[in-house]
Amino acid sequence: MKHNAEANQTAQLLDMINKTMNLSSNFSTEIGLHVLPNVKGYLVIVNGYVVPILAIVVLIANVIVILVLRRQQTYGASQAGLVSVAISDTLTLLLPAPFYFYQYALHHYYVDYVLCEPVDWISIYLPTITHTASIWLTVLLTAQRYLYVCHPFVARELCTLRNTTISITLTYVIACLTHLVRAFVIDYYQFDYFDPTRNTSATTCDRGYKEWLDPDTYMGVYMMIRIVLIQFVPCIVLIVLNVRIVHGLQDVVNKKMRLHNKSESSISAVKENTRVTIMIVFMAAVTLLVELPSGIILSFYVSPYITTVQVFDVNTLNSMQIIANLVIIFSYPMNFFIYCSMSAEFKQTLYALCFGCCNSRKKNGNFGNNSTHHYELTANNI
Repeated sequence: MKHNAEANQTAQLLDMINKTMNLSSNFSTEIGLHVLPNVKGYLVIVNGYVVPILAIVVLIANVIVILVLRRQQTYGASQAGLVSVAISDTLTLLLPAPFYFYQYALHHYYVDYVLCEPVDWISIYLPTITHTASIWLTVLLTAQRYLYVCHPFVARELCTLRNTTISITLTYVIACLTHLVRAFVIDYYQFDYFDPTRNTSATTCDRGYKEWLDPDTYMGVYMMIRIVLIQFVPCIVLIVLNVRIVHGLQDVVNKKMRLHNKSESSISAVKENTRVTIMIVFMAAVTLLVELPSGIILSFYVSPYITTVQVFDVNTLNSMQIIANLVIIFSYPMNFFIYCSMSAEFKQTLYALCFGCCNSRKKNGNFGNNSTHHYELTANNI
């Protein structure tokens, strides 16, 4: 193992990186540290209680979202994208939540040696992959909306359910390739872990880099990929696409309303698709607002290792990162409320799901065969 000062610095950076997408890390802040970490009280509250409770809330909300979207009469490309985002957000919180509760709420700050690698996979690597996929899938959804609004004939050819499914699959494959390298550059070794609060010791593991690995080169390349491709580029793309969508939406709506001014069902479809476009713009804006600060904080973490200029001390950055992470996880349930407030079809389908499909159809005038039949988000509408 590399236990020199450079390796320790890189290990500290790795711990900081883990915190930018997961509220905690199982990695020691210093390779070779064999004493129970001094866990601050707010970390116990946030990781031990807030994250597990939010994971349950997000699970319930997104299960409802998926059921409603799958139940809609016209399940198409946009619905498939929304379902994939819901699944990604749910897994990002749900996978690490049981370990956070066990570790922080129950005060078991060590993991048995045989479980160290599986726990790292479930609580660190996989949530990082799903979070990255969620960001990129939001960009994909926004790009589809841009094509529907500004290039409808191109959208008709490209934004099909089949192409969207392929894009979702490729997004997850690329996310896996981006992050899974982290799992293969770490060695696990066994040691006795002393817990001064319980006056006991246990056999657990520590982590270090592979002998053949240059930590500085590896972290430099990984961090550049992460900051540029996962934080800043998606945020810039979302800004550009949202501006273009908002700029072109009103003209498209006016043209469609004049074209269908004598058809009540077509007008309803145009209005619904306009609301769905605005809904996706709001989703993209929320992603932008919560992810951009996290990317900026991550850049501050890395700057001392690249430029030797330290803008903020580590304790300040840790506090800033915890706040940024809380904002991110609190944003996950917001999509459910955005759907309910902006999509009439979502509300109608949710009502039918909760109170009975037959009664709902009668109350809404043959639901599914009139205006909602045209709610599919296609280039023919918006």
